[in-house]
Amino acid sequence: MDHLQLGLRAPGAPVPPAEPPAFYLSLYVVEWSRELGAGHVALVRWRPPEATATSPSDRDGFDQILTDNPDLARRLTVGLRDIGYSRVDLSGEPRPASFVRSRVTEGTHVRYLVSSIGLEIDAHWERLGEPTFAYGPAPQQPDRQAIWSLLFEAQEGAARVNGRDVDGRPYPMEHWVDWLGRPLSSAHVARGEILVDLPAADAADTRAG
Repeated sequence: MDHLQLGLRAPGAPVPPAEPPAFYLSLYVVEWSRELGAGHVALVRWRPPEATATSPSDRDGFDQILTDNPDLARRLTVGLRDIGYSRVDLSGEPRPASFVRSRVTEGTHVRYLVSSIGLEIDAHWERLGEPTFAYGPAPQQPDRQAIWSLLFEAQEGAARVNGRDVDGRPYPMEHWVDWLGRPLSSAHVARGEILVDLPAADAADTRAG
């Protein structure tokens, strides 16, 4: 599974998690899974500077679950809700969408165009760096699961929503310090991410450090 994240902080806003970012995209690309099947799931949160609505819409901001495989999206979001995921509101139903990616040969650049009826999200990860192998406890369930992943950090990231540029820039994600010894940019691509359930003995070792 590939897992792409793009968080953009509005100019002058506190660094997340002190305040949620103006735009956040968590994109899961599942080639095949015995349990989940295959497909794309995009969890998206967007708040333009002038948003005031309590329940945002496509025009003034939103939280959306976009997918080309509704069953995959439901299984994934149920699992995330069970462990207290909060970066995107997952209470809504998955919304059908198509996903188009830039050519794999463009090694330092990834672009995804996510399209649904009345909604288009154009996300860019630019100037990808050298890969970093990361392994450690899964952030959401550190006592029960571990993750292996090959990380590509982007020097720049950008997004457009229905042709409108998101005003924001990537920010450092401090919770990666335990893994990497430093923060990780909120614009990054995790290739070949593997989530492993730990046996009881291994879980005890993880807790013990």
